[in-house]
Amino acid sequence: MKKILIIFCCFSMFYFSNCKPNNEAIQQELIREVMVIHDEVMPKMDDIYQTQKQLREQKKTVTDKAVQKEIDDHILALEQAGEGMMEWMANLKLPSEKDTRTHEEIMRYLEKEKIEIQDVSDDMKGTIAGGEELLEKLK
Repeated sequence: MKKILIIFCCFSMFYFSNCKPNNEAIQQELIREVMVIHDEVMPKMDDIYQTQKQLREQKKTVTDKAVQKEIDDHILALEQAGEGMMEWMANLKLPSEKDTRTHEEIMRYLEKEKIEIQDVSDDMKGTIAGGEELLEKLK
């Protein structure tokens, strides 16, 4: 009976010690997926600023109040899209060695963050495209 208990303990230690690296590998893959989205869209922050700048310049030449409001709306949307990225980055809490969350909690969190950064990406790309379309219309 004692041998069975020792074998069981050894097996349990081996099994659970092998799960952690697998869990970490799974987590790292999801972190990589999140960061790929971030890294692809982060350089577009400059596009946001440049589009806002061009819209502000165009607004100086426009006398129609409705068009001025449309320009202002696009400038605001671009600003909010950029702020969305900054907020997402400020709030991101990647797992660390001191993390007390379970693997499942970490995975749920990372899945949520992946959805959020994809939403930020879509918002940034959409507002840039909208601003560029308006600039073309104003020319």
